[in-house]
Amino acid sequence: MSAPDVIATPGPVAAGGEGTSTWTLHPVARGPWDAASAHGGAPAALLARAVEALAVDGQRISSLSYTFLGPVPIGEVEIETRVTKGGRRFQVVEASLRAGGRTAMELRAVLLRRGRVALPAGIGAPWPELPPPEGLEPTPSWFLPEGEVAFHPTAMEIRVFGGSLDEPAPDGRSAWLRLRLPVVEGEAPSGAQRAAAAADFGNGLSTPVGFDGYLFVNCDLHVAVHRDPAGEWIGVRSRTELDRAGTGLTTTELHDAAGRFGTATQTLFVDTR
Repeated sequence: MSAPDVIATPGPVAAGGEGTSTWTLHPVARGPWDAASAHGGAPAALLARAVEALAVDGQRISSLSYTFLGPVPIGEVEIETRVTKGGRRFQVVEASLRAGGRTAMELRAVLLRRGRVALPAGIGAPWPELPPPEGLEPTPSWFLPEGEVAFHPTAMEIRVFGGSLDEPAPDGRSAWLRLRLPVVEGEAPSGAQRAAAAADFGNGLSTPVGFDGYLFVNCDLHVAVHRDPAGEWIGVRSRTELDRAGTGLTTTELHDAAGRFGTATQTLFVDTR
């Protein structure tokens, strides 16, 4: 199958609000480990879109808490959404992604109203910025042969600060990421969709041990933002800490051109290969 210019297309079942919808994830969504399975960032962005569809009165996503229950296959998937706490100021939405008769991902999202609050001088000022992506070289594909269709680098462009991604990063690593393709045809990805897609790269970018000797799989992804990100580029400053008990934690600062707008975390299952 040739690579389409979109990550997912809708199936015959659609939901205008709460309910079930069907989708096809294309090969451009695949991850680095298995040609039949998606990179976590692709379905994370698609689920963020499903949650945004239930926003009322211009609410914004404040947090996205994903749990990865198993591989998300390339191909047909089903998304179910429901509002568990309604309201115009504060709303909680849950979503699940199913495929092949099993639940592969779950999401719990908090949406908050957009208001106008007078704050004292200096409050809400941007955090120190990451240097801009301009001038950085695009990072070539890693794990996969050059030119192979996958989420990176086909759907996502990555520009890393210094060093090769083939080397461990015990002190963490920073990068800029940009979705090259829309999540859904005819729609520009929202800031929340871009943030969810980029945040899932944190553990892979900042692993302190080698990919050849260790397995470190994120079991969840939590994204919390205090404002909407702007622009196409999402900056990440990630650091991963591992424990000999076989667990780990990746913490990622999320940036746009104006500075930091949120934080992401991933808990990791760690083992030797």
